[in-house]
Amino acid sequence: MADLKRWSKDEISRMRREMDKLFDDLCADFDLPVMFCRMAGDLDLIEEGDTLVARLELGNMDPDDVDVSVFDRHLLIVANTVVDAGKHKKTHTFRKEIKLPCVIRTDEVEARFNDGVLEVRLPKCPTGRGQTIKIIQK
Repeated sequence: MADLKRWSKDEISRMRREMDKLFDDLCADFDLPVMFCRMAGDLDLIEEGDTLVARLELGNMDPDDVDVSVFDRHLLIVANTVVDAGKHKKTHTFRKEIKLPCVIRTDEVEARFNDGVLEVRLPKCPTGRGQTIKIIQK
């Protein structure tokens, strides 16, 4: 057991970026859409009172190329950009989806893009309170 190594979050993130780059390079070699996960950070979800806040670093991406959807208990962030690469254009596609821990008031969701960071504020639905039912014996 002494040979086991505990990896830090930084080491795992670095390995993920390297794997994403390898797959992107492979896709680019075959003119396939490139998943540019390495251009975006990890999606952070935190709780601020009655609101879930999702933050995702997107760098210099154009916010008009980003779509945010909330359905059932899922948050979906999708981006499609086209980059002119000389003789042809390259399409970059990005998709992050997470299952939310609770039901969201979808009509009150707000998304803001500031200094390369997308922030989505997801107000939680109030939790329903149950009631104990007495069983009548016949």
